Amino acid sequence: MDHTQAYAIRDGMFRDMGLVKGAIAWGQLLVDDPSVYNAVHGREIYEGVRLMNPGTDAAIVTDKYMRRTQAATADYVRGIQNPRRDPKTAALNAAGKYKNNMQKALNENRYEAGIRNYDVADAVRIATEDGGAAYASGIQKRQGKIGAMHARLMPKLGAISQAIQQMPQDSEGARDQRMIANVRMLRELKGKV
Repeated sequence: MDHTQAYAIRDGMFRDMGLVKGAIAWGQLLVDDPSVYNAVHGREIYEGVRLMNPGTDAAIVTDKYMRRTQAATADYVRGIQNPRRDPKTAALNAAGKYKNNMQKALNENRYEAGIRNYDVADAVRIATEDGGAAYASGIQKRQGKIGAMHARLMPKLGAISQAIQQMPQDSEGARDQRMIANVRMLRELKGKV
């Protein structure tokens, strides 16, 4: 396929689907069909000049992003320490927006789409290539938060345990009732810690 054929496909999508839906379909075609992507990406229009349509090469964008984020760590820290608005208040004020967007995502099955695109092997590689150092470091940084959560949770779990221990356990049916009561109390506790 050459660029003329590829652009004819694009123009047909824009015409038949409208600009917005056509652009989304065109972008997906560029992802799905390397022959279309190659026909329009990096095409030499003059000697030494390449037309980077439909956009910069993904590897170039990724490289630039990685270099710039490494160089911007001080800006990141400064931004976190000096927010333009109270982040907690802003998040609470956006609760309705969050709920609406979450419902929209559920209605559009975005969860399933995200899972289908999930690369398990890559996720495992990322999570384990440092031997768990990032995991341990993250846990250590959150020690105060974890301790506060445990301070709220453990008395409630203790109360459930005491209630279960007061129940009879002489028969299999009684033990079944203890297990069912335990599950019900734990479910009731969910979201209240």
